[in-house]
Amino acid sequence: MKKIKNLIFVFFCFSAVCLQAQSGWTREAKGLYLQASASHFSSNDYYTTEGRLADQGSTFNTSAFLIYGEYGISNRLTAIVDLPLVRLNSFSTTETVGGVGNIQLGVKYKLLKNFPLSLQVALDIPSNDGNNFAQSKNANDFGEFDEINLPLSDGEFNIWTTLAASHGFKNGKSYVSAFSSVNFRTENFSNQFQAGAEVGHLFFNKLYLIGKLKIQERLSSENNVQSGSFLFGEGTTFTSYGITSMYKLTDHLNLVAQYSDYSGFLVERKNIYDGGTFSLGVAFEL
Repeated sequence: MKKIKNLIFVFFCFSAVCLQAQSGWTREAKGLYLQASASHFSSNDYYTTEGRLADQGSTFNTSAFLIYGEYGISNRLTAIVDLPLVRLNSFSTTETVGGVGNIQLGVKYKLLKNFPLSLQVALDIPSNDGNNFAQSKNANDFGEFDEINLPLSDGEFNIWTTLAASHGFKNGKSYVSAFSSVNFRTENFSNQFQAGAEVGHLFFNKLYLIGKLKIQERLSSENNVQSGSFLFGEGTTFTSYGITSMYKLTDHLNLVAQYSDYSGFLVERKNIYDGGTFSLGVAFEL
């Protein structure tokens, strides 16, 4: 039973990265968790700031290699780091630009001793000023090469505050989790609200299958025209869903694969490219 509960907890740690899912559990004192993952997204279906689908004619591509870690400061307090070590952005008509994405540092505190309810505060630190121009592959009608900004960072600080709760069922193989988050943004960007839930079940004591759902809304009625780039996330709203599988390779090593996509059935898609994201990762814990 203890091994099964530990496996559930390992997956919760990974879920903090995928679809920004959260759990009410914290890591045990001096416990260490490390995870590395690679992801890829490609689409030419863009939803405008008014929610209208517009085929841009060229495909947007983004790939990333991420490092995520947790350390138990105490049984109720966990330190968290999320580092997009390499992020690559391009359109099918431009060159590829790359660099480090926003760095996130946070702490999560278990509010209740006998129930997994946690409060997490995380600071998103910009890795650059939000400018990273890619040159077109072909010259325009004037014989010049166009440039488009494909930022790897939004160039501003974010403070995420998240309240999460979880429940593991008596069979030790199933769980549910739910969370809500507010992102306080600087540089005149609109604040954001997220909420989500997930449910998972362990098969054969080795394989977890998890379904996830999340929404994002904008906490402002004003139109901020500071930046039209969807990569800054200004005015971006959506419903996202996904499925994740995690296979336990050894007592300390796990293989994780995920697919996620967007929909508009709860919250309308705005200022976002719509398409599926594939990711593959390994997780290690001590």
